[in-house]
Amino acid sequence: MVRTFFLGIAVLLSGCQHDSSQHQLLDGEAGELSVLLFTSTDCPIANALVPEFKRLQTEVEEHGGSLTCVHTWQTRTTDEIEKHEVEYGFYPESFVDTKHELVNHFNVTVTPEVVVMLFDEHASPQLMYQGKINNLFDSPGNRRDRATEHYAEDAIRNAMNGISISPDYRKPVGCIIEQMND
Repeated sequence: MVRTFFLGIAVLLSGCQHDSSQHQLLDGEAGELSVLLFTSTDCPIANALVPEFKRLQTEVEEHGGSLTCVHTWQTRTTDEIEKHEVEYGFYPESFVDTKHELVNHFNVTVTPEVVVMLFDEHASPQLMYQGKINNLFDSPGNRRDRATEHYAEDAIRNAMNGISISPDYRKPVGCIIEQMND
């Protein structure tokens, strides 16, 4: 089942890939794939999954899509993100969700969590899959030696091949996102 959504705000993304270009986060062409990876540089579960994130980035780019890391820690600085990128050798486009607009829109509560979107024939984003990246962690502190199920990777491949994704949501395991204080 495909879930349609619309984010009624213009979200601009500044790449932390050392360029100053701006991109519309939820704009795309028909058939284009967009993956949002909600993460935090200080989440040990997200950091343990960086090798999987790299594989996902390669997979998405091979299909002509984009992968963007959405940093959920509201005060995360560009310098901190860049230091983390160098430390882990992972250089995705990045966005700091300072107002938790995306966090709230997608009801994201932990990091890491993935959102896989495919733009339909009208260039409207369709939510294809959301949730757990893989089964490396069954719960915080309960880690397998290696993942045996790759939910995000399967969702990306299925979306690009027009195959429905079932289930289209898996409850993620990770670090709790602190809610904003108004």
